[in-house]
Amino acid sequence: MRTEVTAKSGTGRLRALVASSAPPRSSTQAVAVATAASAVALLVLAGLTELTSEPFLIPPLAASMALVAGAPQLPLSQPRNVIGGQVISALVGVLVGLAVGSALWAGALSGALALGAMMLARMAHSPAAATAVIGTTGTAVAGWEFVVLVAVSALLLVIVGASAHRVNKTAYPVYLW
Repeated sequence: MRTEVTAKSGTGRLRALVASSAPPRSSTQAVAVATAASAVALLVLAGLTELTSEPFLIPPLAASMALVAGAPQLPLSQPRNVIGGQVISALVGVLVGLAVGSALWAGALSGALALGAMMLARMAHSPAAATAVIGTTGTAVAGWEFVVLVAVSALLLVIVGASAHRVNKTAYPVYLW
C-alpha cells in the first residue's frame, strides 16, 4: 500500500510516485538458479524437438517454466496445475480442432473453453490457455500426439523445477494433488 507524502517538495512527491508494494527482490542465488533451471528445462525441450522433429517446446511451456522457477508458491505453479492444466488444454484444443476446424476463431474459442475446463478441474494454469489455441490451430502437431507431447514436456518442467528448488531450499511443490 502506498503511503501518501504530504511534503510539498518535489522530492517527496517523486518518492511517493515510485514507492512500491512489490515483494522484495529475490536473492542473487535464487535468480541464478531459477534462470539456470529454466535454461536447462527449455533447452532439453528444444533438443528433443530438434532430435525428433516433434514440437516438445512450444511458447506456452516457457511461460509455465517461468511460473515454476520464479513463483513456486503460487497455485498456478504447482504440479497439479502445470501438468493437469497443460494436458486439459491440449485435449480441449485438439477436440475443438477436430469438431470445428483450425480457424483462428476456433483457436480463440478453445482458449476460453480450456480456461473453463481447467477451472472446473481445479487445475487453472494460465499459460495452458495458449496451448489450447496451438492444439486447435494445428500450428504444432495435430491430434492426440500433441496431448502426449504436452504432457511429457510439462512433466519435465516440473521435475527440473523441483530439482532447482531443492538447490535453493525453497518449498516446491507446495502440494502435488
